[in-house]
Amino acid sequence: MPAKRLHQQLLLTSLAAYFIFGILLYLVLQQGPWLQQIDLQVNHWFTGLRTPSLNSVMITITNFGNPGNSTLLNAVLLVVLLSFQQRQLAVFSLLNVALIGGLGNHLLKLAVMRPRPTAVAHLVAAGGTSFPSGHSAGSMAFFGTLIVITYYLVPAAKQRYVLYSLWISLIILIGLSRIYVGVHNASDVLAGWTWSLAGLSLCWWLFLLNHLLPERRSV
Repeated sequence: MPAKRLHQQLLLTSLAAYFIFGILLYLVLQQGPWLQQIDLQVNHWFTGLRTPSLNSVMITITNFGNPGNSTLLNAVLLVVLLSFQQRQLAVFSLLNVALIGGLGNHLLKLAVMRPRPTAVAHLVAAGGTSFPSGHSAGSMAFFGTLIVITYYLVPAAKQRYVLYSLWISLIILIGLSRIYVGVHNASDVLAGWTWSLAGLSLCWWLFLLNHLLPERRSV
């Protein structure tokens, strides 16, 4: 993809994601009844899919996205990147996972203080507040960073697309699992995704603007 086009797409993606997140934040703060109704309907549809076997799968997926696992995975990723002299990508990963998907999302939770949904039983323990979903924000930040790393370091197109599919699938599955296990509303998950996507895209745009990323590897 030409550099100019990539710059434009990243900036537009960031602005669009921040716009969607801003709308969700406003609606949640206003406690609009129609948003609550949509959340209830979507939550009801997902929790209506529950079966003992599917419960086990979704609990495993949602636990995979726990903050402790994300922290460990990011630490391993940082060590690997630094071992291969990829300092720019290591800094990029740290900014997105620790600051945007981690600290930034946590501060938003404290500011909004939205209670977790209680319409159905929670399949996993979950403390704290609900908006935005930390698992959704964290998975978008971490696996989104892996998408960026794949873009720069994996030269073969077929391998890139396989990895892209894997990273995107994990982002989606971890987010949806939070609705399924009953600890988040659909709007919480969407807010987590858009918050981290906006930050990831903006960070990528700024790194490109300041020539802080490596040259793409090609076959």
